[in-house]
Amino acid sequence: FCWLLRRLRGVLKQGLKALFMELLFPGFILVALMAYASTRIKKSAARAYEAEMVETDEFVIQKPDGFLNVIGGDPAFVFEAYSKDFGGAGSEDFRKATATLRVYDNVSENEIAERIIGSGDTVVSDLTEIISETRYRVIETGRSEKGVEVRDFYKIAGCNSKVYEFRISALTETTAEFMHSIESMLDSFELK
Repeated sequence: FCWLLRRLRGVLKQGLKALFMELLFPGFILVALMAYASTRIKKSAARAYEAEMVETDEFVIQKPDGFLNVIGGDPAFVFEAYSKDFGGAGSEDFRKATATLRVYDNVSENEIAERIIGSGDTVVSDLTEIISETRYRVIETGRSEKGVEVRDFYKIAGCNSKVYEFRISALTETTAEFMHSIESMLDSFELK
């Protein structure tokens, strides 16, 4: 009888070792695959926020580092991007900046500009510039949204019976470096 118990215990030990090995190796492989996939996803997400040139048949925009170009976003916009970072204390629900490009038909550049100026926001500046024979109207306004101060930068131009309104909304309280990247993106917008 003791011999039978020892034999049964030996078989159970061997079975447990085999079962343990059968689960251990696939488990290690699964963990390694998950770690690899996680690393690839993180790298892809980081690349999405890198600076890039967004170019179509109609316009060019240099998206700065730290902004994500939204693909398949709001159909009202032909370009949409937002900053990775949010505001500080009191504005933690707001992104540091968002950028949109809207295209209008059957409206003039002046009508769009007058709508912006007449919106009730404080007009900080209203300039005109010419780049490669295209006239741009650049307007900066200030406003308060839910108690948070926001600056809106508009660059408006017309081409081929369409009017393009490029708008960047940024938190007023931001670093000089971040404001420089916003201004660079605004300056980079050009029609073809």
